[in-house]
Amino acid sequence: MGIRHKNDIAVIGTGRFGRAVIEQLILMNKSILVIDKDEDSARNFVDEVQRVVIADAAEIKALKGIGIENIETVVVAVPDNIEIVAALQEQGVKNLIVRAINERHARVLKQIGVNIIIRPEYEAGIRTALIAGNKHFVDYSENLKELGDNFVLGTTKVISEEFSDKQIKDLNFNNFGVTIVLIKRGAITIRPQGDTVLKKDDLVTIIGEIADVTDIFKMLNEPLPPAP
Repeated sequence: MGIRHKNDIAVIGTGRFGRAVIEQLILMNKSILVIDKDEDSARNFVDEVQRVVIADAAEIKALKGIGIENIETVVVAVPDNIEIVAALQEQGVKNLIVRAINERHARVLKQIGVNIIIRPEYEAGIRTALIAGNKHFVDYSENLKELGDNFVLGTTKVISEEFSDKQIKDLNFNNFGVTIVLIKRGAITIRPQGDTVLKKDDLVTIIGEIADVTDIFKMLNEPLPPAP
């Protein structure tokens, strides 16, 4: 199998973070190029990705041989990566997603022009704090994306009949501190207005502070109790 498209993704490094990235990309059916100088580690993906290259990604000659300039997105998953980033930039790679090990490292990466910087340990710490500090967060954490400053974006299903067959403006979501930004109804995507009617089994995407979003999720997911 070979890399064919400009929107393929290269992942440099097959340590724990790199493996996690690769495994998720495989689940997403992306075409992946894996690069690592550790042959034993890289070979684990030979049967799972489009191409595996054993090479030092800090070497310009190796990058030229790979044709890295034809790859749309490169994830640099190794921690010691300044030389690799510089080599990739020299080859004209613009869409770089780079791992930083601490704030100082992230600052240096930003100064040399990296557009997306990931700090896995820091972000995992934030998520752990959110789980510990919000009573409902653990129930919905898989459906929530942290946006910073205590705000999240999340999607859930309308189960409660109390919210079904009513116009959004009559449900007063603003009083709950949240906003519905998108509704998915089967194959149809709806940008909601005040007079949009919510239907049972709609998938609604909501933005707001963590406690408010998880509270409204709980209400939307709660079926009416059976009649006595």
